[in-house]
Amino acid sequence: MTSALFSSAQWDWLVWIPSCLGFASGLGLLASGSLTRRRLAVVLGAFGLGAPFLVDPTAPVLRAAVALDLLWVWFKAIDLARDARAWPVRFRITHMLVIYDLRRDESQRQGLQPELRLDLLGSAVISGALGWLALDAALFESARLPPPTHWLLRHGAGLVFAYLGVDAALRGFEFIYRGVGLRPPKLHDHPILSRSVAEFWGRRWNRVVGGWLFATVYRPFIARGDKRLALSASFAASALVHFHFTYAAVGLRPALIMAAFFVVQVPFLWLEKRWGERHWPSPLRRLWTLGWFFIASPLFLWPLLELLAGGFC
Repeated sequence: MTSALFSSAQWDWLVWIPSCLGFASGLGLLASGSLTRRRLAVVLGAFGLGAPFLVDPTAPVLRAAVALDLLWVWFKAIDLARDARAWPVRFRITHMLVIYDLRRDESQRQGLQPELRLDLLGSAVISGALGWLALDAALFESARLPPPTHWLLRHGAGLVFAYLGVDAALRGFEFIYRGVGLRPPKLHDHPILSRSVAEFWGRRWNRVVGGWLFATVYRPFIARGDKRLALSASFAASALVHFHFTYAAVGLRPALIMAAFFVVQVPFLWLEKRWGERHWPSPLRRLWTLGWFFIASPLFLWPLLELLAGGFC
């Protein structure tokens, strides 16, 4: 695969990524103490959402990375600002730099105990290598084929890349975190084993974002007794997250298509529950789940592959 990721804007990565980490640490220092300090951290975090649009537009992958990072940093600053507990400085900075909610980390009770998990490293490397091959097939090999073979390979390989790419990233993060003594909660739980769309989103896929949406969006609405509104609000928030970094990277139309992928999950989840899928045979439940994602996945894959094509082609 010929990569233009580090072409004319190669040094931008060496500027923007450390800058994002420094910005996150600064918000962590600020988001404690007086109400004024906490509010200021949240406001500054919101201003940071405009930073991706200052990145070289010919580097869409970097734009997406900066947008996603700063959006997540803002969310975590809000979490700290809302928490009345007086967390120590080291905790607040670490909380802003790790991808999950550090308040759920077992090491906060048990102390730091470094752990070398070679199984996590091995699975991350394997998933990453296979994901890279799938991305190469989706972006390059498929272009040499006539339709509809071209579409089938691009779509199928894109699905494999999306699945393995997230798996590799989250397992890699967990390996690093455990290596420095942290004990993160489960970040990813074999989504391919899901027997319903609800299980996929609610228990298995990317528990970093899923856990935050549950605690921040879903739970407050459930407390009011409105489950449908809670579900709709959660997926609307997820749609906005994906809209933001896709818009920053490749523009409005792909961002709207990406957001639509998460919006269409809601009526399907309602139907799934209404039709009583829990009482179906297990093989049928798995087929149902995989079939739905295959049907809906072009809404996610088309913007994602366009974004990556702009960075690697």
